[in-house]
Amino acid sequence: MIAAALPWLLLAIGVWLVASQVSRPAFLIKAGDVKARVGCIAMVMTAIVITGGIDLSVGSMLALATVVMASLWTAGVSPELAGCAALATGLAAGACNGGLVCLGLSPLVATLATMAFYRGLAVTLAGGRKITDFEVEPLLDPNFMGWPGEYWLLLLLFAIALVTVHFTRLGRWCFAIGDNSIAARYAATPVKWTQFWLYVASGSVAGMLAVIYTIRKGANPEEHAGLELEAVACVVVGGTLITGGRGGIARTLLGIAVVASLDMGLKLLSGSVSFFTAEARLMVIGSLLILIAVGNQWVADDDERRVLQ
Repeated sequence: MIAAALPWLLLAIGVWLVASQVSRPAFLIKAGDVKARVGCIAMVMTAIVITGGIDLSVGSMLALATVVMASLWTAGVSPELAGCAALATGLAAGACNGGLVCLGLSPLVATLATMAFYRGLAVTLAGGRKITDFEVEPLLDPNFMGWPGEYWLLLLLFAIALVTVHFTRLGRWCFAIGDNSIAARYAATPVKWTQFWLYVASGSVAGMLAVIYTIRKGANPEEHAGLELEAVACVVVGGTLITGGRGGIARTLLGIAVVASLDMGLKLLSGSVSFFTAEARLMVIGSLLILIAVGNQWVADDDERRVLQ
């Protein structure tokens, strides 16, 4: 009961912190685009974590796709074709991750290796510099109704992920794999097929975010580091077990709101309280993550004991 109520309590604290420091709500729309980006990744990350997997290479895939798009754009390729190239880059990188996992590599090891590889490739292609020397046509502006494109993509991905994870056969396969992959295999669940396409979906989301980000801000091969860890934090804070088999998309949305409001509230509070530096904020979020993860595990263990009795 306490574990279930804790995220809501933290959300209330975060909202209070933000509301007490901000007088113009429009500021939150512009400042929250980074968290919307994290939320987009968290949507597909939820399905991966439910299977017992993880994707640590999302930030590197995003950086690589932005560099590919920006490089082609500055070379004279039309922005439409450059955007397609970014999408293809994300899809190919995700397929590579999925292929490695299907070959038997641990998702942690596989995506940790590709995280370094994709980041190094992005830095090499960009020559270690930012790429912003191109003009964006007004028709390509990803903002809609005054909101950055990341918010609209998050809304779309939330709807797709909610239906897929909770109302389709693929979603049931995800829970079965996370609960017991060996039993799922004997129950004729296509374990490797499911894992492969989840990582492809992760790469595709990175590609879509790359298109929006490149149009708005250009490309920086060193950008987006740690984005995947923030996404995992949102997933865990929302109540999804990091070991798999239990979780939900709506819970992840709650986790995104908690992490975003607390981080933004503490960041705004740092203007008047010197203690709340960037490092202190990380410590606070990390401590809360540990607390909630332990609570989620206790709830899961308690449910398992009841079933066994």
